[in-house]
Amino acid sequence: MVQQLDTPSKTVDELGAALKPQHRLFVEHYFAVNLNQAAATRAAGYKDHRQGWRILQRPEVQTYVQARMSEYMPADEVMQRLTALARTGGDQFLKEEEYTVPVFEARPLQLKIDHLEAQVAQMHRIDPELLKGQIQRRQAEIADLEVQLALNPDATYETQTGTETRRRVVPSLEAAADHGVLFAIESVEYTQHGLKFKRQDNVRALELIGKHHKLFTDRTEHSGQVDLGVKYIAGLSEDDL
Repeated sequence: MVQQLDTPSKTVDELGAALKPQHRLFVEHYFAVNLNQAAATRAAGYKDHRQGWRILQRPEVQTYVQARMSEYMPADEVMQRLTALARTGGDQFLKEEEYTVPVFEARPLQLKIDHLEAQVAQMHRIDPELLKGQIQRRQAEIADLEVQLALNPDATYETQTGTETRRRVVPSLEAAADHGVLFAIESVEYTQHGLKFKRQDNVRALELIGKHHKLFTDRTEHSGQVDLGVKYIAGLSEDDL
């Protein structure tokens, strides 16, 4: 038997040189941002966020990425990282904190009117000319409240009587760091509502691990009639079929 010689494989540099310049630029950014497809797409100058995904589907790009991955990260380390990502849970990115809210109580509207009238009287005693503007604003407010009270003698107003401490669960980079899962955060943004971050897809990591271990089998279903076209199959007669 004649032994077939393996065709020498191309080097990583040769595979990279064979790519289109814009595709090679995307891959360089892809490795520079720790294999973050979205970040690499933006860094390569693409406006369409789907363009990075399309580039990664090209066979020549996949071959180059696999070759780079062999240098960038050994296969066993890839599986270790995927396993770590797959095991991340939502509670590892959260913490419980206390916050304070004001507590209000309904009081008769007449009490507010009395309080404002007392302020006006005190201002008149201090210096009515100097405090003229404040006196006029309070008197206008009193007039509006008296109209409300005339329309509804049972009218009330809300006044703060204290504060109350509550607890809530919020996203936390400190919690992620304490649990060792900062690597699973794809992006971070500080908004008017607080910290907001996007996690990498741990379900996708599970899929990749499952494919590696051949846990999934693709099946193709066919419908319609099939004419066997033979009378004997595997030793069975036509009557047995």
